[in-house]
Amino acid sequence: MELSQRAGMRVYIPSDAAGICCGTPFSSKGFNRAHDIAANAAVEKFWRWSGEGKLPVVIDTSPCSYTLKTSRPSMTPENQKRFDRLRLLDSIEFVHDQLLPRLTVWTQLDSVALLPVCSVTKMGLTAKLEGIAKACSPDVSIPPDAGCCAFAGDRGFLFPELTKSATKLEAAEVREKHPDGCYFSSRTCEIGMTRVTGHV
Repeated sequence: MELSQRAGMRVYIPSDAAGICCGTPFSSKGFNRAHDIAANAAVEKFWRWSGEGKLPVVIDTSPCSYTLKTSRPSMTPENQKRFDRLRLLDSIEFVHDQLLPRLTVWTQLDSVALLPVCSVTKMGLTAKLEGIAKACSPDVSIPPDAGCCAFAGDRGFLFPELTKSATKLEAAEVREKHPDGCYFSSRTCEIGMTRVTGHV
């Protein structure tokens, strides 16, 4: 919101956004019916919030973006029609394409580790995430063993050992480099990696 304001872009958070979920916490446990219900409810809200597709919908965490962008088969026929007229943007796309060209970056970190989560890779957004990072630091690195953090919606809250095991090599590479910052596009993945690297 702050970056959008600085860039002169008008954005708003709907007053009834609380409780809307992409469905990943359900699908990651095999509760497919619950996922379908959540995805349909989200699209119905998006349809109303966007003025029936007139405004783009920016989703602020990449796993949610990926889940919603690939949920069309789970939707009712009516919601599939709505989905086809919606423009769903991951926050990476929005920042890279819409905000970054309008911003001047005055403060940079000396070095950052960039951690593209698995959904970013699947959506083909790693290069755009790297472009954002390079605007914020002259030294951007992606750990060679960067991969899925295994948080899987909310599983990392319940079983932190999953994330610890899945990110063992990646975490060691981050700790060895000692970056001034680590960049993510998913809060849950960030939580998991912060636990194992000690970096924020």
